[in-house]
Amino acid sequence: MKWLFRIIGLIMLAFIGMCVAGYFMPAVQTVERSVRINAYAEDVFPYINDLHNYSGWSPLYAAIADAQIVYGGAEEGIGQSMAWQGSSGAFPQGSQEISQSQPGEFVQVIVNLAGREATATHAILPGETGDYVTVLTKSEIDLGGFPYLGRIAAKSNQASREQQFDEALQRLKTIVETEIG
Repeated sequence: MKWLFRIIGLIMLAFIGMCVAGYFMPAVQTVERSVRINAYAEDVFPYINDLHNYSGWSPLYAAIADAQIVYGGAEEGIGQSMAWQGSSGAFPQGSQEISQSQPGEFVQVIVNLAGREATATHAILPGETGDYVTVLTKSEIDLGGFPYLGRIAAKSNQASREQQFDEALQRLKTIVETEIG
């Protein structure tokens, strides 16, 4: 019986230790990735300024592939929105809306992932020679508060999220270069 109490005590101590460690970790998970695309900014911009085009490359669409999606708001750019529900993935429902857009330069999207707030910013940086661009994507996801265990889980999943964004940007590169090529 004594061993049972010791095991329970150790489990509780580990839980409290993880909560304390999580408290000191960042409350936002940030992922920054980039890809060089052999195209002009005006060739790439329509793919990041229209949520309909996201389905071909965005890492979010892979996570909600089985969801029912509804688009609304503007045809493209600021005010365009989409919402989904019924996904069996990590985000059963949510929405996103383009909040800022500067033609040929950047697009910012506000995302609600089943109640967790996130932002995604896609910037188009011209290359030195002018015949290519670098697309930089930065995603910031709110990890929530107590018991702070989500922060520890996010840290352990950081490499996986970076790989998802690398794959998404490679899909964007393939789509754009195929379309203009």
